[in-house]
Amino acid sequence: MPYCVRCGNPLAAAAEICIECGLPTMQARPLPADEISPKSFGVAVALCGVFGTVGVHHFYLGNFLHGLFDLGLFIASMYLLFGVNHSTDFTLVFIGFGLLLLDFVHTGIVFYKLIVGKQKDSSDRLVTYPGQRL
Repeated sequence: MPYCVRCGNPLAAAAEICIECGLPTMQARPLPADEISPKSFGVAVALCGVFGTVGVHHFYLGNFLHGLFDLGLFIASMYLLFGVNHSTDFTLVFIGFGLLLLDFVHTGIVFYKLIVGKQKDSSDRLVTYPGQRL
């Protein structure tokens, strides 16, 4: 007897959808083991939530160039906000805030992708949350 890959409910042999969760049975397939990242979901989410603007989560997932870009954005914004004398011109302050805002928005997008199980590591494998089978 076949079972639904999402909820585990037994399916009738000719069923087109699962009665319990509504998943179409023809589209349902579990992820092969080689498409799932060995990286920990919890560690990736925690690093993104705490150190997201610095890009530590990208280094953890093996995306080194992406991590260097995030780190560069953060360092540039901090330099423009605090490392430059702003006695006459505040243009650099606005650029620094813009870079920091861009870094926050990017971190929010990556955080969302991690939470819903759509973020990939450097080997193009999904960082899946516990119980994610699709």
